[in-house]
Parts: sequence; C-alpha cells; structure tokens
Amino acid sequence: MYEAVLAAYPPEQRMVAGERWTVIQAGTGPTVVLLPGGFGLATTSFQYIAALASDYHVLALSYPPRLDQVAQLASGVIALLDACGVDTASIVGGSASGGVAQVLVRRYPQRIAKLILAQTGVPQPRRAWFDQLIARACEQLPAAFMLGCLRLTVYAFLPGQTEAIIFWRRHFANVIGEQTRASLAARFHTLADYDHNYRFSPEDLQAWPGTIAIIESPQDRMLPAHEQAALRSLYPQATVYRLAGTAHRDSVTNPMPQISVLRAILEGASLPTHCL
Repeated sequence: MYEAVLAAYPPEQRMVAGERWTVIQAGTGPTVVLLPGGFGLATTSFQYIAALASDYHVLALSYPPRLDQVAQLASGVIALLDACGVDTASIVGGSASGGVAQVLVRRYPQRIAKLILAQTGVPQPRRAWFDQLIARACEQLPAAFMLGCLRLTVYAFLPGQTEAIIFWRRHFANVIGEQTRASLAARFHTLADYDHNYRFSPEDLQAWPGTIAIIESPQDRMLPAHEQAALRSLYPQATVYRLAGTAHRDSVTNPMPQISVLRAILEGASLPTHCL
C-alpha cells in the first residue's frame, strides 16, 4: 500500500517563508490536516491518507528540518493552508505533533474546525531538560552513534515479527538513515520548546466553538496514565475515545480502529467512547 499511496498522491514541495515544506495532498471535501509523528514526515501517514481521501481533502505535512520551535511550525501550517486556498481545517495532532496542534488552535482558533489529539499529552516542564539533552547529543555526538541508538529505539518500540512490525521497522530504519544531524536535533529542540515554554489552561478555549476529541491507547507506555489524565483535565469539553487493548505503536501498526474513530469524529457520528 505504501508505494501505491505515494504513486497516487506524490509528495510536493512548497516554499513558505523561505522554508521548504513537503506536502501530500489527496482527495476533495472538508480539509483534514495530518500533522506528522516523531520524525516529522508526511509519508508515515500513508494509511490515514488512503482511508480519508475518498471523502476529505487530506493534507499530510513534513516539517522543514531547520524549524525547531513550535510557533514556527504552527505559523507554517497556517501559511500552507493559505497557499492551498483553505479557510478552515480539522487538525489531527498525534504523538509528538500534539503540541503543535494545541498551539495552533490557541493562536489561530478561527482557522480550526476540529481539534483531534491522539496519543499525546500536555507540556511537561520536568522533561524539557531531557529533550534538550537529546537535541544536543544529535548535534555533537558522532552521527553513526546517534543513528544506531535511534535504530535500537525503533526495535524496542516495535517488538515482534508480524508483517506489519517488520514493514514499520524497515520504514523507520530508512527514515533514520535519511536524517541529518540538524533535522534530528530540530525535532528534539521542538519538544523542548513545547515542554519548557508553553502552559495551557482549561479556560483557553471556552469561547472557541469548535469540536475537541481525544483518542487514547490504554496500554500506551510512552504516555503513562497520569499524562493521559492531565490531557483530559485540560479539555473537559472533549469527547474521549479509548481504543481498548491498544498501545502507542498501534496507531501505525494496526491503524484501522483509530481510523474508524477518526472518521466518526470528522463526520460528527456517535460512537462508543470505549471502542473495540
């Protein structure tokens, strides 16, 4: 499927404020923006693109490698919407991009129709030093050492020998091999910026008329229960969907349950909040 999706919807380059963004556009209808995961690449969303393109105008984004602040990424997303002629969009912020999504809706509320947060959390000030440490390691340690550490991390994140696991290990191995010191460091500097410089309140979006939904994985080891609870507390108006039996990695290795919930949210359909 991966090759077929990219052949049907080839990535295109867009220059925004002097930075080169990679964008995958697919389908027509209401616009849904898929913010990328940890490595900041649009192609990782290929299963979501394929599933949504029949009914939506899907924009999947890759972050420019030199941008290392959340505000830069948020303003870039809005500039891309402008370039594509989009007035309002639903934003899907999963995992590492949840911070960008939460800043987007606060800075540009009139441009966001729905905020969908999946397997993500609120700023963690105590974690900022670790984010910064990893960013500096990416900049200063031998590239081969850092790439090797990241490959080992991928294997720990994706244990097992199923066909899906093997595909994703290879995918992320290729992704890691294409990274530069600067692009790796930028992603961790962005996380540090989010954790260190942002504080949110439940009152922030009280006047915003849009819809908020949260998708959780009960077995998510990357996002412990207290962090999931903190996100729910921050958005008391949100509808929370718990995907029974799922872990963080299932958003890519077994995405159909999450895609089904995502479609229901976008369509405004009713769905049990504890989903199988």
